Amino acid sequence: MNQRKAGAILSYAGIALNTLVGFLFTPLLISFLGKDQYGLYQLVGSLIAYLNIMDLGLSNTTTRYYSGYKAVNDETSAENILALSGILYAGVSVLIVIAGLLLFHYFIPLYYHTLSTEEISLVRNMFYVLLLNLAVVIPSNVFTAIINAHQKFIFARGLVLFTTFFRPLSVVAFLLLFNSVMTVVIVQTLFNIFVAILSVWYVLCKLKVRFKFHYWNGKLVKEILTFSFFVCIPGIISIAYWKTGQVILGAVAGAGAVAVYATAIQIAQGYMSLSVVGGIFLPQLSAINAKTDDMTEINAIFLKTSRLQYYLMSYIFLGFVLYGRSFVNLWVGPEFKQVYPYSLILMAGLFVCLVQTTAVPIIQAKNKHAFRAVLYAVLGVINIIVCIPMAKIYGGMGCAVTTGISLLIGQTIIINFYYHRLGIKVIDLFKDMLKILPYMLIAFLIFLFIGSIWDNGKITGFILQGTIFSAVYGIILWFFVFNRYEKDLVLKPLNLIFGGVYDRFKKES
Repeated sequence: MNQRKAGAILSYAGIALNTLVGFLFTPLLISFLGKDQYGLYQLVGSLIAYLNIMDLGLSNTTTRYYSGYKAVNDETSAENILALSGILYAGVSVLIVIAGLLLFHYFIPLYYHTLSTEEISLVRNMFYVLLLNLAVVIPSNVFTAIINAHQKFIFARGLVLFTTFFRPLSVVAFLLLFNSVMTVVIVQTLFNIFVAILSVWYVLCKLKVRFKFHYWNGKLVKEILTFSFFVCIPGIISIAYWKTGQVILGAVAGAGAVAVYATAIQIAQGYMSLSVVGGIFLPQLSAINAKTDDMTEINAIFLKTSRLQYYLMSYIFLGFVLYGRSFVNLWVGPEFKQVYPYSLILMAGLFVCLVQTTAVPIIQAKNKHAFRAVLYAVLGVINIIVCIPMAKIYGGMGCAVTTGISLLIGQTIIINFYYHRLGIKVIDLFKDMLKILPYMLIAFLIFLFIGSIWDNGKITGFILQGTIFSAVYGIILWFFVFNRYEKDLVLKPLNLIFGGVYDRFKKES
């Protein structure tokens, strides 16, 4: 099994583990900290996220340029780009500290009338610890970029699995000894630093990659910064979509409202995490683009991965429509009941862009991502402007509706016209989606009816209905939708596990 396939499998294993850990960790955290302290923790996380964008997209930029140089065996340029990236990251680390201090100085007065003096002090201490975390960890992203460029996805995704499991476990262990929100941020910071050290060790000792400054190339640095800027803008806008609502709600409604909205955001971001496979193809797409302008091979990758994403995104979305209300109630309790409609609105806005996630590394590989960045920037600013009065009038629902509509307009409607102009076969994808949709709706409508006569509010009913829905959905796809390539993706691993299953199936068919 090659690194890309193993990376994809480990990515989905990471998603499954992250979902399980999040499912267990969030209610535990709420139980330890209480609704208000949990809200403060989410509020500080939202503020610190604005500094996280100062990565400036350098990780993806390093991957893109380094992969291109490796593809044409230009070792001198490959070493030099890493040295230049290291210099730029060092500057970013300094800027993070300066920007963080300024951000906190100007933002904290907004919360004087909604937070107590003790809560303000707690927010300040958490912010400083997480600022240190960013200043140390963000420069290590250049090493993550190198690992991805070498397509060592087994180590990269394995490290994610390790972090996903042991970081929350460490937090819970220390919370049993020191029950404070400060314990959470300190343990997470120490763990992140440890993981960063592992990445550095792997690149220098295992891959034996050299950072060697050969020459200063002002034109290349300008190109890197320009490329990084446009890669970074969607990240900035992502913060505007996913963190600004919490920042606004904290100022107008207090920590409790932040806790509820943050939980809905967590579900939406969990949904987003299912689009991780697209990033695995950035090095391959960059290498293809470096050799040819022909879109045939690139579109083949786009259509194959998008169909797979469509099956998964539809399954999660339809399942959440059916069972999301019961899930939220069983997960975090009736006090968080508004999480269900907030999450549903956000997931609907995200659906199409997550199906076609491979389009993003395609336009990055072709250096055609500027329009996407500008589009998201404009809509992100509009989203923030509209969100403020909507939050004051309608609270969390106002933020959810505003963000959902912004996502639908920008990341579904307008961007697809741009993808089409670049030669990406989005029309073919939508035709496939429309052909497949009726089969998915059959499973949905059957269980919508079953849910109306069979209570799924208790844990046994919830699990049983969800399991049967999953089985029926999978059976319908297998017999009526999957093509040979998609069936092979299921049968080949079974052949390895059980021995001969795939071979016998091919022989019989």
